Amino acid sequence: MNQVRAAQSLSLTQSALSRQIKSLEDHLGVLLFERTSKGLCFTQEGELLYDFTKRSFSLLNEGLGRLVLNVERQTLVVSAARSFAERVLSARVGDFVELHPWIDVHIDVHRYFSDMDSSGADISIRLGDGNWDDHLQVRLTDDFLIPVCAPDRASFLANRSPGDILGCIFYINQERDYLERWNKENPNEAISGFNSILKFNDSSTLLAAVESGSGVAITRYSLVKNAIEQGRLVRLWHGSAHDHLNYYALCSHRTAHRRSTTLFLDWLGSVFDVDQ
Repeated sequence: MNQVRAAQSLSLTQSALSRQIKSLEDHLGVLLFERTSKGLCFTQEGELLYDFTKRSFSLLNEGLGRLVLNVERQTLVVSAARSFAERVLSARVGDFVELHPWIDVHIDVHRYFSDMDSSGADISIRLGDGNWDDHLQVRLTDDFLIPVCAPDRASFLANRSPGDILGCIFYINQERDYLERWNKENPNEAISGFNSILKFNDSSTLLAAVESGSGVAITRYSLVKNAIEQGRLVRLWHGSAHDHLNYYALCSHRTAHRRSTTLFLDWLGSVFDVDQ
């Protein structure tokens, strides 16, 4: 070992390095170096200590690397209405994960009505009028209501006057007054003549039933846009109705500073691209 170069690499003088070596040898009670005409060389004990020290620093460096990696990973809990999660979000959210693989995204369809500060959700996607002044929010839809049915059912109704669905089951979301709104805003296409009514309390299940081909329903355009584009559902008639509700992504101030939260909100804004 060249003692001069060793001292320079440690930002020490040669004499200071010598004192440090002597102090360590006195502490351990063994000689670690032999002084030769070519400089310092390890004794057997010095060689052993060097080997263990090298391995220890290598293990410590590996541990620090894993610690940093774990700190960088973040979990993001997104609570959402089941209908929106199944029919809109699930087809797109994989793109976000591919862009940000260090974020572990959990989609929770059970807690979207819970208080955000106590639910554990970082972001909540809800249907409403935007009256959440105590939360950061991004509007995701510019929604309206339309009647839909399966392609075979549309062919069955093709020669009927608008609104006449005699021989069909009418599916209703019992938590929404969509039929009343439709008939009020579209008197020339008011829906009547249905054989029976089947009620649901969940739009996702309702729309799965409509896609099976047995009936007609009025629903939010945002929930059936993909199905219409893919040919699984058909929009009946040209009218629309409005309840002035939209889907919003809400974020509590508790989690607004987290990078995973801001990235997801920015991504939602770019995907849905609705004028705020």
